[in-house]
Parts: sequence; structure tokens; C-alpha cells
Amino acid sequence: MNNRYDLILIAAALSACNQVKSDNDIVVPSPSTKDSSVSFITKDIRKQEILISNLNRCPAESSPLQQISIPQNYNNKLSNCKTDQLGCYQSCLDNDGFACYFSALSLEEAKYTIPAQQLFQRSCELGVASGCTNRAAGMLYFTELLTAKQKDCIFSTFEKTCDWKDPWGCTMYADQLVSMEKPNYNKALDVLNYSCEYGIDDPACQSAKNLQKFINGKIKVQN
Repeated sequence: MNNRYDLILIAAALSACNQVKSDNDIVVPSPSTKDSSVSFITKDIRKQEILISNLNRCPAESSPLQQISIPQNYNNKLSNCKTDQLGCYQSCLDNDGFACYFSALSLEEAKYTIPAQQLFQRSCELGVASGCTNRAAGMLYFTELLTAKQKDCIFSTFEKTCDWKDPWGCTMYADQLVSMEKPNYNKALDVLNYSCEYGIDDPACQSAKNLQKFINGKIKVQN
């Protein structure tokens, strides 16, 4: 499979970024508000060579064979990234995968969709399973514009993150399995067993439960 996946709308949105000179060192302007921090990050992403065209890569192929472990101080790290967004982003540039993931969440919350996807992709490349899942989910927004190879990329990414036991990865992989021309309901039910690793209140689990009901209804009709 080709490892370049050109999403038409994203490529157009990023075309201006390719004209920006690369600069690996960010110069922080000491913004006074969270909004200005996010705005600064989105502008700086355009200068980072490793981020400029990374949405052309397939998450399944550009990620390592093994995921990195979730840090024991995950919640503290997440909290610190919310408090110090620029410091978190700098850690991302220093190849901290979870810092990239947390920075992506902040950008997504602020409705900066494309920069968020760039950082999800970077976290994926550094081995964060949820980063890969979120990047593949972002590609789904452009389903009608995707080539067969791009759709295969989405499928293989969810398959990979489910193999890594990422709850949302398994829920999304199951959804892909039931959306095929010839749905594989039994396999979908099998992978959904991993969607509730973080408890029944986790959104990935709740979506999985709804999908299980749908699948069981389909199987009942077939029988």
C-alpha cells in the first residue's frame, strides 16, 4: 500500500503551510491567555517541517510496530498540559508522544480541526494508540472524497489500534467491519469485547454497547 494519502480538502488547507520556512525552535511570545496560546501553536505548526505535510501519511503505516505505554502520571500530565499549553507543545516538538496527543485535544476543543489532526498524527507516529485512532477518525469526515487506498488506510489503522487494545480503536474497527459490503458481524462482536477496558461509563464502551445491540438485531433477522 502506498504510504501517501492525499486528503483533498486537507491538502488544500495546508497548501499555504508549505511556503513557510522550517524552524524547529519555537520563540514563545508569552501569551497572556489560553486562546492566544492555542493561536500561537496553530501558527507555529506551519513552521515545523515534521508537521507540515504529515497528514499525507497513513497512520497505520507511519506508526511503530509497538505502541508506547500509557504513563503512570497520565492524569497529572494531562492536567499540566491544560495549564501550560505552550510547554506541552514544546514537549511535543521534543518527541513526547503524549504531549502531542494532549496538545491535539486542546486544539480540537478550540475547533482548530486541521492543526489538531496534525498533532494527532504526530502522536501516532510516536506510538500513541489513541492518537492513531483519532487521526483515522478525522479522515472519516472526508469519506466521499477518499480513494480506495485511503479507505483501506482507515480500516487498517483501526485494526491496528484495536490490536493495541485501544477502546475507541476497537469500537471504530467494529463499525468498519459491519459497514463492509459483506458485514462481518461475528468478528465485530469479538473486537467489541475490548471496548470497555476503562469501564461502562467510558464513551467508547457506550458506543460499543449500542453497536452490539445493532449487530445482534441484524443477526437475529438473518436467523
